[in-house]
Amino acid sequence: MLAFLPYRGIAKQPPRPTALPQSPQVKATLATLSTALARVPPASASVRAAQRRAASALSQLQALSGKWPAESPADYRDNLSGEAAALDAALKAGTADSLAATLDAIAEDLEAKLEHCNLSGGKLGGSVVVRVRTVAGSQEKGSWQVFYMPRVFEAASNASPDLFPQLSSPTVETLVPGRYVMWVRDPATARLGERTVVKVGEGKKELILDLPVPIAAQR
Repeated sequence: MLAFLPYRGIAKQPPRPTALPQSPQVKATLATLSTALARVPPASASVRAAQRRAASALSQLQALSGKWPAESPADYRDNLSGEAAALDAALKAGTADSLAATLDAIAEDLEAKLEHCNLSGGKLGGSVVVRVRTVAGSQEKGSWQVFYMPRVFEAASNASPDLFPQLSSPTVETLVPGRYVMWVRDPATARLGERTVVKVGEGKKELILDLPVPIAAQR
């Protein structure tokens, strides 16, 4: 029978999975961001202000990066690489309001990363264990999904959020330091909670967050 398997389109061994391309190292992406920031046009006062904030935090991160290991964690690389892609997309779009919003989100994110590095002794700073509780007032409410994504992606029309691995409450995920948008969803009714901007980092190894559930859907 084995002799006939190739002719029936059946492989004797399962195909090897295609490896996804790795994101560049952190130092390389910081350099890419620096180059992109230098290309930002002075479209408005808000654009210029956000550009200055982002450039200031970025230059300090680059100075600190001399102490970091050459091989940086994959989740950190992916996070920064996505940020560079978001800035590139905003520059290509050429809309002043969108560019200002993207730059503002990038500045906040880089400032959060810088703060975490400084509070971690100048090191890159590891990811943070984020424990989310879904609450109504002072009471925890269970069986909610918790979604999240870096705040810099919030304005992107094609951005897809990530999901904490289990229902609340609590639910736990490990995140790279930075600014995120989080919200809850009732899987039974598809009812959504309000989006909340949170900062992950501050030199902590673990962070506990409370996210409110919609009042009408408390159970």
